[in-house]
Order: sequence, then C-alpha cells, then structure tokens
Amino acid sequence: MKRVAMTMLVLSLAFGGIANCLAAEKTNQLEKVLNLGLPQLPGQIPTYYSNGAKARAQNLEAAIVDMNAFFQKRLGIHTHVTLAVLDSNDWSQVSSQPYGLPNVDGDTSVIFMPATSGGLAFHQMMARRDAIPADVLKVYLETNHTTFEAVADEFVDVIGFHELGHKLCNEYGINPRCHWLNEFVASYFDYAYISERRPESKKVFDLLGRPSKLRPKNTTLADFERLYEGVDDYGWYQGMFETRIRELYPQKGLKFLKDLQKQFPAAAGHARTIPVPNPISPEHVLGGLEKIAPGFETWAKGFQ
Repeated sequence: MKRVAMTMLVLSLAFGGIANCLAAEKTNQLEKVLNLGLPQLPGQIPTYYSNGAKARAQNLEAAIVDMNAFFQKRLGIHTHVTLAVLDSNDWSQVSSQPYGLPNVDGDTSVIFMPATSGGLAFHQMMARRDAIPADVLKVYLETNHTTFEAVADEFVDVIGFHELGHKLCNEYGINPRCHWLNEFVASYFDYAYISERRPESKKVFDLLGRPSKLRPKNTTLADFERLYEGVDDYGWYQGMFETRIRELYPQKGLKFLKDLQKQFPAAAGHARTIPVPNPISPEHVLGGLEKIAPGFETWAKGFQ
C-alpha cells in the first residue's frame, strides 16, 4: 500500500507540474504582449499597438467595441478581449501564427491583428481574384474608386470581426461540436454584424467571400476535421463557409444563431474552447443544420 501511495504521489506531482506548465502557456501570449512595452489606448478594451499603428489600432478598437454593443443589444451577450495591433517584428515575438493572419488566443482572449499590409491573409485574399466574375470586379473597383489590393486589405480587417465572433459564440452558449462549424459560426457572427452596422465592409465580404478558383489538395469536411489549420489551403475552406453565409443570412438573420444555440447547446459552465468538447462527425453536424436551415447538405456537396 505504501508503494501504491508513493506512486500516486509521484503521479500527482508530475501531472501537477504539467498542469502548471499548461497554465503558464495559457497566459504566455498575453504576458508576451505586455512585455513588449507597447503603448496602450485609453479605450474600453485593452489595446496595444506597434510604432506607427496608433490610428489603425483606434479604428479596430472602435469596431470591436461597436460589434460587442450590437450583440449586447440584439442577443444579450458581449465578451472581454484584448487587442494587439502589431507589426511583423513585434508579431514574431508573441504569436506562433504567420504574420498577417488575424487570430484569437482562446485562453487569454487576445485578438492579434496586423499593423501593415502584405501578410498571409492578404495574400489569401489576393488569390481569390480569379474567382470573382471579371465584370463584377471591374464595376466594383470603378464604382468604389479603389484597387483590388486595397479591397484585400479591407477584408483582412473583416477577419478581425470573425475572431471576435469566436468569443461571442462561446458567450452565447453554442458548442459547434466540430472544427468546421466552429469556423462557420464565427464568420456568421462577423457577417451578421457588418450586414447591420458596416455596409462598406459588407460589400467587401460579398465581393471576396468565396473560395479561390484553384481547388486545393484537401477539400472534404473530413479533411478539415482531421487536419484543421494544417489543410492544404485553409483560406479555401473559409471561402466555402463564407459563400454559404452570404446565402443564408438574408434568409435567417440572427434567428439562425438562436436555432443553433438550441440545436448545439454548450453544457452549463463548460469551458467552450478549441478543440470543441464532445466532437461529432461533420455528417452529423450537417444533419442537425439541415433541420434548422435546409440547404446545408446541398452546399456540402461542394466539398466532395
């Protein structure tokens, strides 16, 4: 019995050490941002920015505050985040993600946004140009007196709303049960907000919210579940989700989110993070979605 007790004590100490290491990792990204010693805006959410990015940080912070206010009014939810608007040098010191790919740290709720153009997300948007009908693109650029590069940059900002959407999904009590629906719902929160409050951003989403024309190696929802961010072209999948969202939101509006909450509820008090708790297959998720919004199964054929 003494040997068993000693073994249990050793295991307890070992797992305790692992837990402490994991806890340290969870706070690591926020601590790294703070350790950069960057200036902070005096706004409603903690916002840190690299040299020369103050105006951009102010605009992004104002948008996040407004998106929180919108969903507080419409769904009774809001979420607490920290915003970090970083140049490539500062980014490389705090984030493991490629520069220019907006992302949110699920544990510390830090939303990372690029301070400059030319990052990964920008190039993913540039790759969608050939997927837009030439006449549609020509009219858009001429009407708005802009360039495709500028539009691609605008879409990178729109992705920031997607990152806040992840946190709002958690707050609303939706458990997507699989990776692809988790990404889909975040973009749905994004599109719902810009549809109601940011018409210029909505026009950008409507133009670019589609997959690139070049079909990648990984194209199935099963691939996405298995590989997640490791798929051949993550942006292609996001474009597929965005296509369905552009079709669905005018039909269902915020009711889709309310129906999702009932169809895929999170357990009370359960921490809702990636990887999603109690995962189920993409096929089962599609069946549940078809019940509340017919058309998902037809759309999903595009992944085969």
